[in-house]
Amino acid sequence: MKALITILGILFLLISVGLVVIILLQKSKEDGLSGAITGQSTDSFYSKSGGNLSKDKFLARLTIVLGVSFAVIAVVMSVLIRALGGI
Repeated sequence: MKALITILGILFLLISVGLVVIILLQKSKEDGLSGAITGQSTDSFYSKSGGNLSKDKFLARLTIVLGVSFAVIAVVMSVLIRALGGI
């Protein structure tokens, strides 16, 4: 049982590092404070390319998968540790 917790802990660590990296790779969807005040957008219709859209969608879906995996492993590890009476 402790081996399972160790394996889940290592997987938990890898997922958390991967989640941080994937989030940092994503582009910001906001224009910042200046765009909110003036209502202007820095992107024009012609500056957007279709290639980046598929990368952004992939990163967004990967973020969701890693986030759900992070939450599930956290709950499973909590239940296992509680069943053992703490480590």
